[in-house]
This record gives sequence, C-alpha cells and structure tokens, in this order.
Amino acid sequence: MIKLVKSPEVVETLAKEFSKLIFEYIGKDKLLRVVELNKTEENDTTCHSHDFCDANVFIADAFKIYGIDPENDFGEFLQDDNCIDIWNSAWNLAKENDFYKSSLIEV
Repeated sequence: MIKLVKSPEVVETLAKEFSKLIFEYIGKDKLLRVVELNKTEENDTTCHSHDFCDANVFIADAFKIYGIDPENDFGEFLQDDNCIDIWNSAWNLAKENDFYKSSLIEV
C-alpha cells in the first residue's frame, strides 16, 4: 500500500521537483515557451509541457523523492485516489507557479 499524506508541503515539494526535472530535460528556452503557451491556454487541464516531452515521466519521477515509483507500482498507484489527487495538485501548482522558472533559470 502506498502511504503518502497530502499536505501543502508534499504538493509543493513534488511541484518543485517536477519543475526541476522538466527544466533539466527541455532546457530554458522550451521551459519559457511552455510557460508562455500555458498562460494563453483556455483549457485548464492542458499543459504544454507535453509539447516538448512526455511530462508524465517527470511527474512520476518526482514521486521517487518519497520512495514511490508510480511506474513500478502503477496498478496500486492508479487505485489510490489520494495519490492521483497529489499528482494533479502538484502538476497544477507547478503550472500556477510557471514551473518555478525564476528559481531554475539564471537571469
């Protein structure tokens, strides 16, 4: 059984780790483009990180900091509404915070 309690700290930690992993993979220019496209996107369930990579891989990898590997525990993970809620909340927080670009990109 997967044990991860949703809290603001857990969600923020996952959002920041997800953002860092996306940035490391797609780089500065593409991350800035993702942020720009997300700001003009009318569908709030769309994230333009998918335009440049399989972003699901990176949100899944972010969970590893809590010892959870959604890829290996996929069936159990998908049946856990709490985990799905944390996944979605972390993703949304990353989007709302422009993938924490100011802390990732040197100005």
